[in-house]
Amino acid sequence: MISPQELRRYGYFAGVPAEELTALAKISSLRKFEAGERLLEEGQPARHLMIVKSGQVDILYRLGDNREVVAESAVSGDVIAWSAMLAPHRLTASTVGSRDGELIEIDGQKLKAMCEADAALGYQLMTEIAKGLRERLTGLRVQLAAAK
Repeated sequence: MISPQELRRYGYFAGVPAEELTALAKISSLRKFEAGERLLEEGQPARHLMIVKSGQVDILYRLGDNREVVAESAVSGDVIAWSAMLAPHRLTASTVGSRDGELIEIDGQKLKAMCEADAALGYQLMTEIAKGLRERLTGLRVQLAAAK
């Protein structure tokens, strides 16, 4: 478990009542990682929603010829493994630590159950995740345009 105050630092949880924030903290934990450590594998089950607390994580996409390319780097406050919240709950990218750091891991099944039980929490969280994905997509578009 991490502290509710730790979660409060992230916009995803702004305005979440203290009782719910405490419940979220109870299903969350810290995970340390090192630069070069493979954290997630594309296609594997997505069991945790993760927030980068510190360090940097490269998000890798596998191309048709089986090469992996760094599509983006996630830094403090960024969400990775959002697939834990959406069926079919499979990771859509791989990740590797590019600078030592820590992740906040939130149990995906328990978080999803909380969101289903509290529509306001679910709406808020999914809206914030969608904003992050929109920014990631915009970044990829810029990267692709620059490569031409």
